[in-house]
Amino acid sequence: MTISKFRTVILGNFDGLHRGHQQLIGLGRQIADLHQEELAVFTFYPQIQQYFDKNFCYLLTEQQKNRGFQKLKVDWIESMPFTEGIATLSPEEFVENILVRKLHARHAVVGFNFSFGYKGAGNPELLRKLGGHYGIEVTVMEPCCADGEVVSSSAIRKYLQAGDVEKANALLGYAYSIEGPVVRGNEIGRTIGFPTANILPAKGILLPAKGVYAARTWVESQCYDGILNIGMRPTISHSVGLNIEVNLFDFDRDIYGQVIRSEIHYFLRPETKFDDLDGLRAQLEKDKRNTEKLFAERKNF
Repeated sequence: MTISKFRTVILGNFDGLHRGHQQLIGLGRQIADLHQEELAVFTFYPQIQQYFDKNFCYLLTEQQKNRGFQKLKVDWIESMPFTEGIATLSPEEFVENILVRKLHARHAVVGFNFSFGYKGAGNPELLRKLGGHYGIEVTVMEPCCADGEVVSSSAIRKYLQAGDVEKANALLGYAYSIEGPVVRGNEIGRTIGFPTANILPAKGILLPAKGVYAARTWVESQCYDGILNIGMRPTISHSVGLNIEVNLFDFDRDIYGQVIRSEIHYFLRPETKFDDLDGLRAQLEKDKRNTEKLFAERKNF
């Protein structure tokens, strides 16, 4: 098959690559295949929210997002930082400079709430009008819903910040995860039979609410069930700062420095301060049993 010199271009932030994004990219893939065009994504990283809010947290790193694009069979990824130069482009300039000159778009695919140009003045209706001048056909996807709720990155953030990972995962279409290298901790868990791997996440990534979760962790190509804790470790008197640590069931290897990924499936309980390490160990035994039961009884991603 000969690929056209033109492209089908999908536009958006794609933070989280949730069910709506997946559906949008699938629609773009169909259009690109129909017209024998390359499928391209145009996105921003850092994106517009960080431009206005320096404390903005992402659902995915840029590397994770790009890996997701590749899995969804995107041929070309055009990722740009959202800058003052981009922010001041008029809708007309955006179409001419980005879609026409830079990306050679013949088809554009956007969500129902897509905005572009200076102060977000452009909407899908204007994109159709402007695109028509350059022979660009615009397809607008209607809202994607799950369990009666419109899928959005803001809704996913709300659920994660409340610790409701099951609802967040239902909107994502996969289990939210924390990824990073294993760093040294104080190794208290090892003394009570629950050694943990301490994960150092990428800066600027959203962490779910403090608490204890049932997780599945990938170490290289192997997956292990376990208990993940996000919190201050209040039982440990000399613990400092927020910690992310996971106890892997049936695992006993030195993985310091390795990058691991913990998929967070269920909220088990809030973080609790115990009178002593014996109390902590007894609770962790309960957490382990609950985790094993949840993974055995429920459908997981």
